[in-house]
Amino acid sequence: MDSRSWMPLVPEPPEHRLPAALAARDPLGGRDIGWVTQMRPFVRQFSRPGDTVFDPFAGAGTTLLAAQLEGRTALGCEVDTARVALIGERFAQLQLPAPRVMATSCDRSDDTALPPFALCLTNVPYFGCRWPGADTPDQLYASDSYAAHLDGLRAVFHRVSQRLPDGGFCVAMVQNLRLDGRMLPLAFDLARILGSLFELQEERLIVYERMPQALEAFDTHTDRSHEYALIARKQRSPVDLPATAALLESLRAAGHRFTLFGSFARWLDEPAGVTPADADLRVQADEATLGVLLADLHRRGFSLQSWGDAVPLPLRLAPYRGRHYFRAERIDREGARVRLDLCYE
Repeated sequence: MDSRSWMPLVPEPPEHRLPAALAARDPLGGRDIGWVTQMRPFVRQFSRPGDTVFDPFAGAGTTLLAAQLEGRTALGCEVDTARVALIGERFAQLQLPAPRVMATSCDRSDDTALPPFALCLTNVPYFGCRWPGADTPDQLYASDSYAAHLDGLRAVFHRVSQRLPDGGFCVAMVQNLRLDGRMLPLAFDLARILGSLFELQEERLIVYERMPQALEAFDTHTDRSHEYALIARKQRSPVDLPATAALLESLRAAGHRFTLFGSFARWLDEPAGVTPADADLRVQADEATLGVLLADLHRRGFSLQSWGDAVPLPLRLAPYRGRHYFRAERIDREGARVRLDLCYE
């Protein structure tokens, strides 16, 4: 992998393509499963030989095959049992050992079932595909609404963040969608989700050749000959410590009641210790207290999020029960950051 922000998709060698007989048995006919040649550069760049590479949407095993070919241990989750069987047959035909694939959504698995992994690399399922296979509750291809689809993606990547070690990468391939004559910004919405769980690092544009066609005047349609590789990393990014301390004093002076705990509280007592990535505040779990505090932070230039979703004001707390905290973040024109996690449960 080099420094270019775009990557041409190299044609798949015949031996690595999904065999036609297996593709015919796939609910989507072998579409939407990615290419081995697309995944191998990311396996090489963001993991080491012997590492475990995890695909939470294993599909037909494309990422798992790329991982094995690069000397990594392949691990996956796939909610469609027919696809799990297909992966086993694909590897058997290649005379390769079958990877471990759990027939469940990874957010349903406990720590004993889902070991840590060095890299999460995946193609995400697309909304609006008219999934013809088994309609299981966790099948995101069959999401009833776009909002439900994003909620499902958020739950999966939240689980990924729990099992990915500090410094590990999460790379997701995704396109924006065109559905019923309009664009759904799935790539941009997924970037917001990943940015709420990891630190977004970069993007690569995966580009493939398609014969262009002339458009009528005012026609906006494209051939979708690109997709995004969103590259995120689990790491503790620095925050502006003096600005954070000053903000907390200002909030207390304004009458807001909260308890400071966690890494920032320890840093105040021992500045030579571990540098915090945010300030954790415990706040009374009622709409009045939280709503006034969030409104004040919004006036001070903070974005307000809950698991990647923007939090509208005035606050209604009921939809956020079970999410435990709100995140308030401000980035100034120099790139300096202040981040608060307001814990209410």
